[in-house]
Amino acid sequence: MSNILCRNPRTGVILNEIPKTPIESLPQVFERAARAQQLWSKVSLKQRIRKMIHLREVLCRRLDEMAQVIHEENGKPAIEAIACELVPSMELISYYIKIAPKKLKNKKVKFRNPFMNYRKSTVVYQPMGTVAVISPWNYPFLLAFGDLVCALLAGNAVVFKPSEHTSFVAQKMHELFEEAGFPVDILQTVYGEGDLGAAIIDQKPAKVSFTGSVATGKAIMKQASQYLIPVCLELGGKDAMIILPDANLDYATSAALWGGFTNSGQACASTERLLVHESIASAFVGRLKEKLELLSVETDIGVCTIEKQKHIYEEHLADAKKRNLEILLGGEFSSDRTRLLPTLVSGQGVEDSKIYIEETFGPVIAITTFKSVREAIEKANRSPYGLLASVITENISLAEEIALELQVGTVTINEVLFTAGVPETPWGGMKDSGFGRKHSENGLYEYVNQKHINRPRYGILTFKSWWWYPYSNYQKQFFHAWGDMYGGGMLDKLLKLPHLLWTMLQFLKNEPRL
Repeated sequence: MSNILCRNPRTGVILNEIPKTPIESLPQVFERAARAQQLWSKVSLKQRIRKMIHLREVLCRRLDEMAQVIHEENGKPAIEAIACELVPSMELISYYIKIAPKKLKNKKVKFRNPFMNYRKSTVVYQPMGTVAVISPWNYPFLLAFGDLVCALLAGNAVVFKPSEHTSFVAQKMHELFEEAGFPVDILQTVYGEGDLGAAIIDQKPAKVSFTGSVATGKAIMKQASQYLIPVCLELGGKDAMIILPDANLDYATSAALWGGFTNSGQACASTERLLVHESIASAFVGRLKEKLELLSVETDIGVCTIEKQKHIYEEHLADAKKRNLEILLGGEFSSDRTRLLPTLVSGQGVEDSKIYIEETFGPVIAITTFKSVREAIEKANRSPYGLLASVITENISLAEEIALELQVGTVTINEVLFTAGVPETPWGGMKDSGFGRKHSENGLYEYVNQKHINRPRYGILTFKSWWWYPYSNYQKQFFHAWGDMYGGGMLDKLLKLPHLLWTMLQFLKNEPRL
């Protein structure tokens, strides 16, 4: 059995060696998880919350250590590791331990129809069992951590497969749960490549949550469909930022700068398309270039985490050059080939290029212009992806109107990208960006079965239902009168009520139920 070599993408230094999990061991992994889950599901929510508080304390103590591991293995600046992964993770715990008692509490259902009120219904939230979480390399801590917290808090066991490119981060994350005192086997981290992920699905987990590429997401969905396993897919993006003519150029260029180049553009919600009103395009691009040139490549821009992405950058740039597009800035790798320099591409025909249509997942922004708001909306929606879009303007009411027409899961007005790390708001996409929602109360509900229990309202006191056998004319007249009550206004309903009550009495008097 070979090991995963955890490398620093900037220096090539091996940070750690982690044994790959043998595929043949997965049945035992899931058996242990099932046993642990049976006990964990019986632990009170209050006790599970206490474990989460311990987890937050452990993460606080080891904050610098975790930031350094993320920086070294993923390649993002340490400040991004703290600000964009670790702090949001602690905020995420704080949010869920607050809302879980209310959101996972049994919910009484109110019947609108008075004829139904002789019974009552309750919705209870129960853990699904053993779930699988398959996470990516670009935000190796945050994107996995949110799923683990929600799944475990809801009472599930988790089999967690991190990306093979950031296994060291995952190993350190697993240590946090152990140090916080979570039960043995309730979280099992397995290490390997794509074949291991496919083998996990064959173990029939209760659910699969996957964050990653569209192609892999489709493969997971196809495989999971054989067993009717529910999936939550957070996939790619080609996110657009619309700059309206009244936008403050200093603010707008700063938003585009961070939105396009944080984590070296390796974010599904990064700004890859800039749609700028033609009246301000020249001034906007000029100011953006000035700011880009002030960035320090060494301290501000992360490295390219995996080699595969570099080939995609080269392919997209080659296509741009073939189309005679203008590379306004960048377009080349650093001397050590660890980074693609921040790149801006524009020109006639840019909207037909790979760099505008396909997900680049790197520090590259394609720029185009628009004449009208309608044109901007149509151009923004002209994409198979639908994760996030941004609108920069001083006209908030107009931005809200635009937001309603953009085919994405999230629209930020005068902001960019950040809501991916905000626990209170739902996170997920449309179209090829997947489905299901992380964060908010939806993040918890992704990991529970909602069970409806219906019972007599007054203990054993009940009677046979209106619609049971035998069918009769009295029964038909009653239901016909009931149906008539839905038509007309309030006065009509009041006038019809005596007839409804009369048919009900005739029905009950003449037709005992079988």
